[in-house]
Amino acid sequence: MKYFIDFEAMQFSNEIISVGCVSENGEKFYSLVQPKKAKKITDFITTLTGITYEELDCAPSADKVFSEFYKWVDKTEKLEFFCYGDCDDGFIKSTLKHNITDFYGQCGLSLIKSNLKDYSVSIREHFGINRSIALKKLVEYYRGESIIQNHNSLEDAIYLKEVYENSVNEVVKECPFPEYKSENDKPKIKKLITAESGNVKMEFVSYSRAADWVIADQLSVGDLFDDKTKSKICNRIKKAAEKSKQYFGYNWIVENKV
Repeated sequence: MKYFIDFEAMQFSNEIISVGCVSENGEKFYSLVQPKKAKKITDFITTLTGITYEELDCAPSADKVFSEFYKWVDKTEKLEFFCYGDCDDGFIKSTLKHNITDFYGQCGLSLIKSNLKDYSVSIREHFGINRSIALKKLVEYYRGESIIQNHNSLEDAIYLKEVYENSVNEVVKECPFPEYKSENDKPKIKKLITAESGNVKMEFVSYSRAADWVIADQLSVGDLFDDKTKSKICNRIKKAAEKSKQYFGYNWIVENKV
């Protein structure tokens, strides 16, 4: 049985605050999830997802949600959970570490984690490119019209199911998504910022370009960001490179080219 799943999470602790899942048969599961410290939800996450502190404060615990999820899943067949992007695995790890104490809650999240597949990898292979493509852009490509992405976990899970069903047997003659958005995106200057994750490798000519990519392709919320927030993302990319730590699931490397 195939399931398509998405999570929304806290900005810094990465604890799951909502889960949305839809089966290949169209059955749906959705719930908010109370994080360990709901008061720490940021204005950015509230603006992005519409989820407020008041909602999280009275939401069911992670133990209860994922115990119910474990009961909901059809375990009589081989399971596949498709997500989009590598952030979801990190959200699961953080929630298992900080917010799960119940046995069946742990079973529910562990079941997802052990059968999780990042469909963005298949999409890159499908279109024959290295750069990632935002889920919103894929939905718009297959529908032939613009959509508004609300960053609701169930809505995004349904979007992913739609993309999967359209792409899985599609024959691509010519990729509709260029490797670079424009010639100016190709690295031409001495400093090169690289984001790597598995077989994915993205190159940028500046921290600003790297931040633009995080905002547009990873978050798909460019209009919500001001210059101050973009500057913070630039600084976090720089610190991730300096300390050899991951940021948004990517390893960041800065090279000085001669």
